[in-house]
Amino acid sequence: MRWWNVLTVLVVLTGGADAGVILMSTDYTAGGVFVATPTDGKGDLIQFDLTDTGGGGAVWLNADGFHNNHLDRRYESGGFRYGIKRIPGAVPDDVSEFVTVDWIQHHRDGVVEFGGNDSRGMVEMFAERDINLQPGFLEITLRNDHEYALWSVNGQLLYEHITNQSNLQTFRHDLPNGLEGLRFDFSGSGTADGVIERIEYHEYSTVPEPSLGDLIDLIGNGVGGLIGW
Repeated sequence: MRWWNVLTVLVVLTGGADAGVILMSTDYTAGGVFVATPTDGKGDLIQFDLTDTGGGGAVWLNADGFHNNHLDRRYESGGFRYGIKRIPGAVPDDVSEFVTVDWIQHHRDGVVEFGGNDSRGMVEMFAERDINLQPGFLEITLRNDHEYALWSVNGQLLYEHITNQSNLQTFRHDLPNGLEGLRFDFSGSGTADGVIERIEYHEYSTVPEPSLGDLIDLIGNGVGGLIGW
């Protein structure tokens, strides 16, 4: 066997097909205007189009007490679906002082950022999209601040952030059966911030993997071929 054939086999063994980038928000680098449409029947959203200032857009959850409809909002933008929910931590006689602004920031390049803005209570947020993927795996890069947070993918726990430090980490999430629909859930302390920086999809290789014995034989033949060559 020629040496380059051995190298080809080794490449097949190292992973699947080429990566494809998956977004959870619209990429505005090519233009467009950010528009969020409520899907919860609770009236208008507090939203901002930031594309004219080099950004994307933002939606705020303005919780100014327990007697409004702004503790839990859902909306759609560009075919993606989102939700923001605050679980209040203020006691009943503190309602008048319970003022907070939680938000989802849509970056210009399609990055999604979740943010809480009050130390009382907890936040829960999600980003969801329709997508069909064959068996493979995701490489997911997340950024967290120092606050406690939980990340889940399609209902499966991906990461619990308990380091009390800001970090940037990449995780592998396998999809042995593929998937139909992709959802990220973020929850944590009332001031937790988290960012979905990048998602890469790798389809599992369809080339049958040789056994360890076959691989040893191939490498041995390749070395012999190199010497003879």
